[in-house]
Amino acid sequence: MTSIDFLNKVHKSLDSQEYNLSYSPAKSKNYMLYCNGNFIGGLFDEELCFVYADSVSELLGQPDPVYRGYSSTAQHRMLVIPEEHWAKALKLLYAEKFDWSRLVYDITYTSIGAAVVEDFYDENVVFLRFCFEKELLKKNPLDRQGRILRMVYLNQDLTKAGKYLFPRLLQKFLVFTDRKGKTSLETMLNRWYTALEKEYRSQITE
Repeated sequence: MTSIDFLNKVHKSLDSQEYNLSYSPAKSKNYMLYCNGNFIGGLFDEELCFVYADSVSELLGQPDPVYRGYSSTAQHRMLVIPEEHWAKALKLLYAEKFDWSRLVYDITYTSIGAAVVEDFYDENVVFLRFCFEKELLKKNPLDRQGRILRMVYLNQDLTKAGKYLFPRLLQKFLVFTDRKGKTSLETMLNRWYTALEKEYRSQITE
């Protein structure tokens, strides 16, 4: 059994603009737990449990998992989270289970407005090469002939700096209108990157 006081304590500690918590009843007056609509664990007998994640297990020193759920037949592999690790564990869990798989860029989708995909292909080669050279992408997006290997990029494909810089650089790249003008795309990418990288450095040093 989990008390309303404990539920309120968890909610007050973890619910935020970034992580919106919700609940549903489970057996023995416990609660299943959701974050931004995604199932993440539950409250069982005055304990906060998250579904198993490697990053959370490492944070806790790799304890033995437990099995909890709606009923005796609907069990999930979980980790009991000590109160001092609630906030950090939620951040790690959400990143591993949900944030990593978030779509960042689909070249085929953004190319629909072009007469043919090739109209935008060469510019994407320049953009992706630049991002890899600046260590915003974990893996080289181009083969040895300079051809794009993948058309879809997820959050997990980005480095730590890339998670901040890549989306912002991409936005400027997509709205760049002087594609046939005097200023090359490479020049503009360097200008944008220099300004964005300065913003990024100032944030991580605050």
